[in-house]
Amino acid sequence: MPFRIRRRMCELGFIAGQKVRLVRCSLLKRAFLVELRGYTLSLRKSIVDGLLVIE
Repeated sequence: MPFRIRRRMCELGFIAGQKVRLVRCSLLKRAFLVELRGYTLSLRKSIVDGLLVIE
């Protein structure tokens, strides 16, 4: 993932230990709706592929 995108994701709150909830995904799984810190974001598959999720 490019540095500018990684930096923006950190600014939005995608940091270690933060809880993220998948709300919905598109029919072709090209876009995902996620909830984070009380707001909802729509993310492309290319961005979501770069995220690491640990349960």
